[in-house]
Amino acid sequence: MKTATIIDLIVDANIHTQSMNHIIKQQHISQRMRRRLKNNGIITINGQSATWDTLVHGDDHLLMKLAPEQEFSRTPMNLEIVYEDEYILAVNKAAGVLMHPTSTVRDGTLANGVLYYYDETEQAHDFHPVHRLDKDTSGIVIIAKTSVVQHAFDKQRTKFQKVYDAIVEGTMPSQSLTINYPIGRKAGSIIERCCTSIGKPARTDVTVLARHIVSQPVQMDKNLSTQQVLTHVQCVLHTGRTHQIRVHLSHLGFPLAGDDLYGGHLDHIRRQALHAGYLAFTHPMTQEYIELWAPMPTDMKDLLYL
Repeated sequence: MKTATIIDLIVDANIHTQSMNHIIKQQHISQRMRRRLKNNGIITINGQSATWDTLVHGDDHLLMKLAPEQEFSRTPMNLEIVYEDEYILAVNKAAGVLMHPTSTVRDGTLANGVLYYYDETEQAHDFHPVHRLDKDTSGIVIIAKTSVVQHAFDKQRTKFQKVYDAIVEGTMPSQSLTINYPIGRKAGSIIERCCTSIGKPARTDVTVLARHIVSQPVQMDKNLSTQQVLTHVQCVLHTGRTHQIRVHLSHLGFPLAGDDLYGGHLDHIRRQALHAGYLAFTHPMTQEYIELWAPMPTDMKDLLYL
């Protein structure tokens, strides 16, 4: 099992003698992580072994390492990296890829692929997703390279601007609308969500980009077909509820193509036609404003040219 570097810094020369705990708090490290470092961390100051009680002085080189809490296998994966620096990795996740292993799926997830990539590029980092996408939703996800960076996103309450491409069944009633319905868990299900007055606030802004008419076979006679309208919309999320776009659009009577969980059909695409194509945020470590784009995948593009 690898040991991950949590802190590697030269203490400011102007800082007076301070406790280890005080120095670490200034690095935006959570209380839980500080406890792990205190109990199980490998600590050196200027290359010499140190303990939690060792005092830290200006110009000291402080290095703290900690074994990862969980170890996933490494799986080669053709990652589409859209941005990378020393703190974060942004990947255009393909549809059909889980974010991380589950009790039944241990390999082939994004976590397995990212850890393999770190090994290949000699980076001693772990998998710390800043946000997640459903297995069958494609698009941009941010992975923090350390728990410190992941915590910094939370500590600074980083605001993300998220824009999704979606293809829905039917003709939307207007060019733009705002859906402002609370979302909660559907009774009797651990997976499905629904619009409910007792749910959590959820807001989605929807803009129509294009409409396309496709032929749909009649189930009773394959020689017959009906026409169906598919609408390409752009969705801006103001909240991050589970399945938010899928639930909101289905609630209005316009389920995503391919989203059979929420009323869509599988005639032309075998997964929900949803793609996280744009993400913007202020980097919590560098304070740089980052804008990222990922083109719509082929299976969704093909829907608009059937």
